[in-house]
Amino acid sequence: MYDNLSSIINQPIKNMAIQAKVIKEKIKSVGNIKKITKTMEMVSVSKMRRAISDTLASREYARYALELLVTLSKKRQIGHPLLLPGSGEKTLLVIVASNKGLCGGYNTNVSKLVSKFKKDHDREIEAVTIGKQAENIAHRNGLTIKASYKEFGEDIEIEKVKSLRKMIQKEFLESGEYNNVQIIYTQFVKQLDYRPKVREIIPISPKTTREIIEEVEHGSSDHRFSLDSLAQYLFEPTEEEVLNGVLPSLISSVLFQILLEASASEHSSRMVAMQSASENAEEMEEELTLTFNRARQAGITQEISEIISGASALQN
Repeated sequence: MYDNLSSIINQPIKNMAIQAKVIKEKIKSVGNIKKITKTMEMVSVSKMRRAISDTLASREYARYALELLVTLSKKRQIGHPLLLPGSGEKTLLVIVASNKGLCGGYNTNVSKLVSKFKKDHDREIEAVTIGKQAENIAHRNGLTIKASYKEFGEDIEIEKVKSLRKMIQKEFLESGEYNNVQIIYTQFVKQLDYRPKVREIIPISPKTTREIIEEVEHGSSDHRFSLDSLAQYLFEPTEEEVLNGVLPSLISSVLFQILLEASASEHSSRMVAMQSASENAEEMEEELTLTFNRARQAGITQEISEIISGASALQN
């Protein structure tokens, strides 16, 4: 739309008068685009803050589930299939990206990490995709897609997360094809800092789980928790049955945390992209306004010259 802007600016003054109307229309178009990008920027700021708030709110539940896990698996030496590598040779890779575009390098960074992950691992990789762009990323990397989730919208609901967890858990425990389940998502560090990450979610590792839960603290020691002094629990009916209930809930909690972080990262990336687009639109608007003023001045000068020339011709 604006490809001919430079040619307009570089035209001789005598030809610029006829361009004034065209430039004025372009100024109006750029102004409208700036309003849209500015609005999208503000919407992304609001959604990012809400995602961060939801992540922090869900963290306390994950903390106690993790505490129970560490108590049962380490202190009491109780085993569980979700705590051990699977018998298969494949890796099930969960890819989290966005449904929409206009979010800067968010999806590109995830795609690069998926390509690197595939290159670094010799074993066969199959994918579970979350978001339309994640499905495209899996196709570009030649991965077999076991399931595709596109219904995770702006509001991440725990029931949908549980459905995702049940599918992943069933594939890992019942198919016998997978050695582990890993996830690639974008970790939200702070407003202008979000990084693609790879995490292993099955087999469950207390250390990895704690790192995922603590990621939302962004380095703040005030919120970090310690599991060094664990509470003494009495378990009913049995410790094994408690563990059977705790582990799936912990996986759901971890997935919920990850999806909220990815959502916050997406909105942050979109906010930055829209902010940059608004700034570019403003610069273009100023440049077009300057060009319009030059064209208008040229037109006035030309009209004056024509009037003078006409007056001189009448006198002669």
